[in-house]
Amino acid sequence: MQKLEMLIKTVDAHFDSTYEVNCYYLTCSLLNIARGTCNMIVVNENSNFKNKITIKYERAIMSGTIKVKNTFFNSLQYQFNKNVERPPRLELTIKDKLNINKNGILFLEKELTTTVLEYKFYMPLL
Repeated sequence: MQKLEMLIKTVDAHFDSTYEVNCYYLTCSLLNIARGTCNMIVVNENSNFKNKITIKYERAIMSGTIKVKNTFFNSLQYQFNKNVERPPRLELTIKDKLNINKNGILFLEKELTTTVLEYKFYMPLL
């Protein structure tokens, strides 16, 4: 599998004056991997971050960064601010294939850092 599907549980906006980085921290629960969580940093296209994700060896805990176009980045605070019952979703397509059994359990032999090839945000409107 090369696709990670997740529900966005919380979003925090951060600004770091030292590095002049404005970003959003997303806390997500994985949908297609059992008991998995993911912390993502979303930055604008001017930042020096790379589209990547690291998956820990011991547990299905992931952390990563994605770079989005400035226009989309600037609209995110309004997108996340909508008061709807369904949480937004995030889908990541990654470079490396993951070994997941039919019960959704992830098997890794060591920590994996891989490139995020594509990302999709799904924001509920109603």
